[in-house]
Amino acid sequence: MELSVIHELIGKELAGELTGSEQEILTAWLAQASADERAIYEATRHYWQAPVPTRITPSDTATALQNLLNQLPDTGSELLPAAPEASIIRLQPTQAVPWWRSRVAAAVGTVLAASTLSYGLYHRLTTPAGVPFAYEEQSTPRGATAKVLLADGTVVWLNAESRLWFPKKFSTGERHVYLQGEAYFEVSSNLRQPFVLHIEQEQVRVLGTAFNVKAYPEESTVQTAVVEGKVAFIRPADTPEASDTLYVTANQLGVYAKPTTSMHREVVDSRDYTAWNQGKLVFQETPLDEVARTLTRQYNLPVQLANEQMGKCRLTGRFQNQSLREVVQVLSMTGAFGFELSEERLVLTGPGCSRPVQTRR
Repeated sequence: MELSVIHELIGKELAGELTGSEQEILTAWLAQASADERAIYEATRHYWQAPVPTRITPSDTATALQNLLNQLPDTGSELLPAAPEASIIRLQPTQAVPWWRSRVAAAVGTVLAASTLSYGLYHRLTTPAGVPFAYEEQSTPRGATAKVLLADGTVVWLNAESRLWFPKKFSTGERHVYLQGEAYFEVSSNLRQPFVLHIEQEQVRVLGTAFNVKAYPEESTVQTAVVEGKVAFIRPADTPEASDTLYVTANQLGVYAKPTTSMHREVVDSRDYTAWNQGKLVFQETPLDEVARTLTRQYNLPVQLANEQMGKCRLTGRFQNQSLREVVQVLSMTGAFGFELSEERLVLTGPGCSRPVQTRR
C-alpha cells in the first residue's frame, strides 16, 4: 500500500475521523508492518500529542519541526546533517486544507527525516533508481509548495506532491539533481559546470536559464517550458545514436509522450506554466482527468470522475487563490457536469463532453 494512503489513515485516526472500513485497513497494515514501520507509527502518535494552535500556519509547522528535532535523543548515529550550502527557504500551503492533514504531514515527515533508521527505510522504499544515496531530499505533500536554494545559487520552487534530490555541495563536474513531480528552476549560470536535471528516464541540460518541468509519474507526458534561455531536452537510449535531443527556447514547450516515446515542441506563453507559483490554476484545453489530478494535488482532497467518458472533456480556464468549492462551482456553471463535494472527496458527475469547455475567472 502506498505510504501516502497510510499517512492519510493515520491522520484520520488521530483526528477521530476514521471510518470502520478505514480502521480495518489500518489495523491490517499494522499487523504486517515491520518494526521500523511500527516505530514510525508510534513516534507519529507521540508527536501528535504535543499542543497545537487552533489554526495551523506555516510558521507553526516550522516551529513544531524544529522543536521535535531538538528533543530527539542522541542514539550514537549521525542524523541527516544540516546543509548550509543548500537550504529550504520556505514550505507553505497552496490552499486551505483540513486542519489535521497539515499536522499529520508534519508529524510523519519529521519522524521520517529525523530518524536515521526510519529515513534509511523510507529512502530505500521510495527513491527512484539512480539517485545517489548521499543526496538530500526535499518533498512537498499535497496542498503545499516549497522553495529550495541549492549550493550553486540555483533557486527551485517545488509544486505540490513533488520530490527533489540534490547534493549539499556540487563537485567540480556537472551539477546533477533529480526531480519527481513539478518544479520551476532559476539556474545559476556556470559555463564550466552544466546543470543536469534527471526526470524519470529523461534529462534537461542547461548552462543558466529559467524553466518549468512537469514530470508526475501518473501523467502521460513530461513537459519542459522555458521562460528564458535554452535547454536541451534529452531522451536517453541504449546507444548515443538512438538518443533524442529537443532544444527548447523561451516561450516554447518541450513535450515527451510516454506511450509513444515521441518528442515535440510547441510555442506557448511560458507564464501559463509557471502560474502555479503565484497561486494560480491555468488550464489550456486540459483533459478533465488531468484537471482532477491537479485539483487533488493542489487542494489535498481526492477528486474523482463519475465515469471514464468525462476524462475526455477538455477545460480552458484560469483561477487565482480560490477555494476548491469556488473552482468547481464555476466549472459546473458550464453545464458540462455537476459535482458532489464532501470532506472526504470531490466527485464530478455527468455523461461527458462533446466539446471543450471554457471558463475564465
